[in-house]
Amino acid sequence: MARELFDLGAVRLRPSPFMDAQQADLRYLLAHDPDRLLAPYRREAGLPAVAEPYPNWESSGLSGHTAGHALSAAALLYAATGDGRAADLAEALVSGLEECQDALGSGYLGGVPRGVELWERIGSGEVSSDSFGLNGAWVPWYNLHKAVAGLIDGARYLPEPSATTCLRVAERFADWWLPIGSGLGDDAFELMLGTEFGGMCEAFADLAALTGRPDLLAMARRFADRSVLGPLLDGRDALDGRHANTQIPKVVGYQRVAELTGDEDWARAARYFWDRVVHHRSMPIGGNSVSEHFPPVDDMGAALVSREGPETCNTANMLELSRHLWLSSGDPEILDHYERATVNHILSSQHPDGGFVYFTPMRPGHYRVYSQPETAFWCCVGTGLETHARYGELVFARDGEDLAVNLLVPAVLRWPERALVAELESTYPDLGAVTATLTLRLATPATLGISLRRPWWAAQVEVTVNGARVDPVPTAGRLALHRTWQDGDTVGVRMEPELAVERLPDGSAWGCVRYGPTVLALPDDRDDLDGLRADDSRLGHIAAGPLRPTARTPVLELADDGSLVGTSSCEGPGHVRLRTGDRELDLVPFHSLHDRRYTLAFPLARPGEAEQRSAALAEIDALERDIEARTIDVVACGRQQPESDHGLQGEGSAAGSDGAVHWRSAHDWFGFRLQDRHEEGVILRFVVRSGGGASTVLLDDELCGHIRPAPGDALVTREVPVVPRRGGRVLRVKATDAAGTVEVVEVRLLRR
Repeated sequence: MARELFDLGAVRLRPSPFMDAQQADLRYLLAHDPDRLLAPYRREAGLPAVAEPYPNWESSGLSGHTAGHALSAAALLYAATGDGRAADLAEALVSGLEECQDALGSGYLGGVPRGVELWERIGSGEVSSDSFGLNGAWVPWYNLHKAVAGLIDGARYLPEPSATTCLRVAERFADWWLPIGSGLGDDAFELMLGTEFGGMCEAFADLAALTGRPDLLAMARRFADRSVLGPLLDGRDALDGRHANTQIPKVVGYQRVAELTGDEDWARAARYFWDRVVHHRSMPIGGNSVSEHFPPVDDMGAALVSREGPETCNTANMLELSRHLWLSSGDPEILDHYERATVNHILSSQHPDGGFVYFTPMRPGHYRVYSQPETAFWCCVGTGLETHARYGELVFARDGEDLAVNLLVPAVLRWPERALVAELESTYPDLGAVTATLTLRLATPATLGISLRRPWWAAQVEVTVNGARVDPVPTAGRLALHRTWQDGDTVGVRMEPELAVERLPDGSAWGCVRYGPTVLALPDDRDDLDGLRADDSRLGHIAAGPLRPTARTPVLELADDGSLVGTSSCEGPGHVRLRTGDRELDLVPFHSLHDRRYTLAFPLARPGEAEQRSAALAEIDALERDIEARTIDVVACGRQQPESDHGLQGEGSAAGSDGAVHWRSAHDWFGFRLQDRHEEGVILRFVVRSGGGASTVLLDDELCGHIRPAPGDALVTREVPVVPRRGGRVLRVKATDAAGTVEVVEVRLLRR
């Protein structure tokens, strides 16, 4: 019998940081007004407004996506906690969505601005797309996917009649799309998939599983995106420069289709993707990406200077892919990543008082900002609402008639079919030796196997039954016990961790300090935490406060065998003292650190070379400090979120990338809205590459100057003087001949 997860409602968390995070998540969810979440849907359905829509992303093109996330989160939190308030919120959302669908009458449902018109154009064969949007709309399929995924989660986890309503609304939505999608030729369909479309492949596969309909499974296959699937099927990593979270949900879909059809090629492609991202593109905390994109696999340097480190959405979706892959294979390596990412990235990404993190900077001495329920509606807010509900999902699993214990998260399992209650208590994830006790409550004696995962970080493991030392059978990364159990029997586990320095995946001279499963951080000051609690501004998810010089970061010296030169000691459940050279560093679990600057990644050096390493970093700091001090606003061109944040517009515009460098060009023109609140901007600095022709630069429709492409394969800087003016400034780069606009990598508005 295959591995299966228990129903989420069969597992309840016990007091621990995981339970605290789940409860904070519930409070944050309940702070939202369902009428405001539904406002975009009512607008698009032509129904009278009953509440104002929320601001931020909910009023700037991605209207309605949060309602879908909130429905998923409410369903998951109801299952995970039994709290009726979550079910009530879900019921209000489901009823509201069905009312909007009924008002339209076609089966369509969405908050996408002018969505009905958009899909009519697409149905007629009018399709244009790039990384930013589809037919000029900001990632509409991504938006709609959140609603469909919310309905699917509602069908799985909500009580009746809400569960049946969710499935009915989702199936009517699918029936609206099927004839439109079937009418699109393969080329037009693939062109449509050039814009981020979320997990629509997975969603149609899930609906097929819930309804038994083969036409829905066939549509899931059409949402594959062959430009990504093809290289994976060939065993090629073509991910450099790609928008990371656009790709991960696609691959979850490949795996889901493989589960339903037995397609071994798609399953192999999904596992290959997972291997490449986990082993070659993920930081020691388990997260990946810089400014939302996969950097070159052999150069993670951008992560160490950027404010925009690993994105939380990416990691949440990698956890979903990991769950599916582990259920299919049982590979213990998959659970190792799941644990690493859960403890170090996901658990750290929510403030104890509520609020979610978008980017987790790896840059030394920087910080994170947190959302607020009335102002911030980023993708990572919606994903965060769901993710912290799932902590109990993989703690236990059933392997045939046997019990698998995968994570030492304190929790209680109720397994009615075996008349078994399993109570897991543990010190996890405290620092020091991890101890856990599994207590079995049985109506009658039962014979079954219990397997305990042996994690990668455990240097020594000791197992007891009823206090007596036993020798379990080692098998595939697990420790197995099989016997007849009595009521009250206990299984005890003690795992001894070790301290290690883990390099970044590119092998560069930077690394993180890990103690057991926990990545440690060096706390820094609480100064200049600009925007710590995000407002509703378009860029509120980015920690915009001053950057600290990297040369001030302690250098860790490593011996030839990779061991740390110095000593360390665990000073309690939340504190490790590291002595290296003449410095003493007090490190704490990253997941426990909030509201301050921190250092996760440390520069590394050979013994005796720490001073030289610091001096080299100081030279880089000096160059960066000048440009940073003069920058008023900056756009990283060809990257989805920075361009969206700056109101990308254009005609015949397209993004490009060679993996390491991204750019924007156009047959006619493209432009952005730049901020200059204090009327200081006097120079537009462009980083350009070869390609396109000489282009004119207009600011607020006034001609400022011209920029020319770089020679050969170079990247060059071009500067155009401008006249200061207060407020938003509209920049346009316009082609002057048939070659199109110059390929622009970056735009900076500089003060004098």
